[in-house]
Amino acid sequence: MQVLTELPFGLRRPPKSLSQSPADRPAAFEEPDSTHSTAVPLWPDYFARRGREDALTWQYRGYWGDTARLWRNYYRFVVKHPVVAFHGLRQFYAALTYRVLGEAIGDRSSLPIAAATPLLLALTPVLSAIAVSIASIPGLKVRTPMLFQPFNRKGWSNYCIMLSLVFALHGFRQHQRKTHPAKLSQHSAKTFWNGFFAAELPAGHYPTRIEASCINKQFSGNLPPCDLIVKPDTAGAGHRLHMLRWDATTGLYAIDGAAGASNEHGRLTREELQDWLCRQPLDMIVERAERPRAPLPVCTLRILTLFSGPRPELICAVFIKAPNNSISTALFDTDVYLFDHQTCAIGAPLATDSNGTLAGTALPEMQSVIDNCLRLHAKLPDHVQISWDVIPTARGPVYLEGNVFPPGCDYKLTVFKDDANFELLTRKILGRSGLSYSGTELMR
Repeated sequence: MQVLTELPFGLRRPPKSLSQSPADRPAAFEEPDSTHSTAVPLWPDYFARRGREDALTWQYRGYWGDTARLWRNYYRFVVKHPVVAFHGLRQFYAALTYRVLGEAIGDRSSLPIAAATPLLLALTPVLSAIAVSIASIPGLKVRTPMLFQPFNRKGWSNYCIMLSLVFALHGFRQHQRKTHPAKLSQHSAKTFWNGFFAAELPAGHYPTRIEASCINKQFSGNLPPCDLIVKPDTAGAGHRLHMLRWDATTGLYAIDGAAGASNEHGRLTREELQDWLCRQPLDMIVERAERPRAPLPVCTLRILTLFSGPRPELICAVFIKAPNNSISTALFDTDVYLFDHQTCAIGAPLATDSNGTLAGTALPEMQSVIDNCLRLHAKLPDHVQISWDVIPTARGPVYLEGNVFPPGCDYKLTVFKDDANFELLTRKILGRSGLSYSGTELMR
């Protein structure tokens, strides 16, 4: 396997000041040994986005009951544990500033963010409800982001409050580890992961093949005559994701949207496509399209790992099938299956309306993928939780990226479905910090 010492086409690498030497690693850090078991996930149904019929609307006990419960738990957490809440959400707000406004503003924002955090702590549920209420005004025609479209507006507000608690837990651990908030943004870049995988993956496991990019409006690389994937370097959840379908007869690319809308931008020559890439508002990369091996449909393997103690641990491993006529597995209406560790095959579906036809399909590469993800997470101890996306192809597993921002985004609905879920989360993330926490006490 070719190991890259430099990122292709002059793509960005995190500043050396933010890199981590072995001496800078947390005191609790240990390399995971080869005998670490991957057979027993911590949270088998962790990714159960649609485990209940009402999961998409966030109405488990009725909207007003859910809202009262969430607001009560949020303010109880902030009042009882103000140090954790302050440092955790300040870390997240700082990371969000770097992500949205860039490093120049992020470097100057630490004091304003620290000053604003107490007010934001007090008003987060209120601001969430106000923002969603304004977005619901018919005349404004505010479009719900693709990731949140299955929610109604009320459910969206509660979802944001739930995430704020998760961000506080993750952010506090990163504060303890002295993680620079810019890392969360820099390590969200597809180009970072491409270089990291190229340097760290063993033989038979591969990074994606980046063919071209348009970074800071500068195009680099070549557009080969084959199907390609276009995506932003730092955005996620299927945002601005396109398939470029190569037509060998005409020598043109046809661009399909993430939802499968054929020829959204028509058919383009190489020159027209290059110009279109550099007119996008975000930095864009172009990858060679990777197709799952037969008989699998468009899919990804999602491996979730948690690094809060001496070594990374497996949270859950799932197989995600993309919706029909889509190239994205980032949406809420995906068909998610557990991984059967005993048979190394696709296990039971999590969606109540799944036809379950993929259950039992062999996934012999999954165990080695899980072991690799645990090993790779050990090299990135700044990140509490990483969601790894891998495509099982005919040539071997192809690693797309690790999702680290916003921290905890993949907890989504599952965290607050049952009290035991939050209890497990707080114990795993904060249990070794010397603080006393009871998840069931928080959730009463």
